[in-house]
Amino acid sequence: MTKTIRFSLFFLFLFLSSFNSKSQNNIASDSIKSKETCCSQVKLNVGADIMSRYIFRGTDFGNSPAIQPYVSLSISNFELGCWGSIATNSFYQEVDLYAKYTIKKFSLMLTDYYIPSLNGSASAPDTRYFIYDDKKTAHTFEGCLMYKGGDKFPLWLMGCAFVYGNDKRWGYDLKKDTTDQSYYSSYFEAGYTIKIHENSLDLFAGFTPTAGAYGDGAGIVNLGITGYRKIKLTNDFELPLKASLIFNPQISNVYFVLGVTL
Repeated sequence: MTKTIRFSLFFLFLFLSSFNSKSQNNIASDSIKSKETCCSQVKLNVGADIMSRYIFRGTDFGNSPAIQPYVSLSISNFELGCWGSIATNSFYQEVDLYAKYTIKKFSLMLTDYYIPSLNGSASAPDTRYFIYDDKKTAHTFEGCLMYKGGDKFPLWLMGCAFVYGNDKRWGYDLKKDTTDQSYYSSYFEAGYTIKIHENSLDLFAGFTPTAGAYGDGAGIVNLGITGYRKIKLTNDFELPLKASLIFNPQISNVYFVLGVTL
């Protein structure tokens, strides 16, 4: 009887040990799969554009060729990123942080533009990075809402407005300028993409409704066309190339810009 009990206990011990080992292996396996699933959903994008000029919404920033690095992390519908522009033969520099959330064809974006100088002079009373006082800071915060259609109807519509920070002292409104009030500069854009074989063209028009960051009054400030092409250098590498012809009717100016993406 004693031997029978001992054998029974021995086999019970082996069974429980085997069950426990399998359970731990399953838990570890599930944990690894969970981590792999999580990491596979995160997308990292790193690169840079080299541009003959930095033209933003119809305005030349830096009057110089520019290097424009970027990095972003996205998971599901949410994206965080940083974009910058460094002039190669002037003192202009810009560092922008942004957060973007996309639902179907609509995107909501908040951008923090940090531009410490314009044309060699300070852009704000205090150009230190960690100064966020509304009347002193060199940061400008902007909210944007964008609609982007699909391949069958590749139209995009965008509306943006500066909501806080260095959107002041533009020289168009004496009361605002002397009291450091914001202009709440706004910009609206419509564009359409045309596919031509393996290449594409973007047609766009941008409008500002009031005086502020984009001009001295309401008007079209950004009108043009951008062409995209990929040049095959090797079997494994293509060099993306883009060229833009941009008009700013409000100031009667034109820009022809070339850029490559690395």
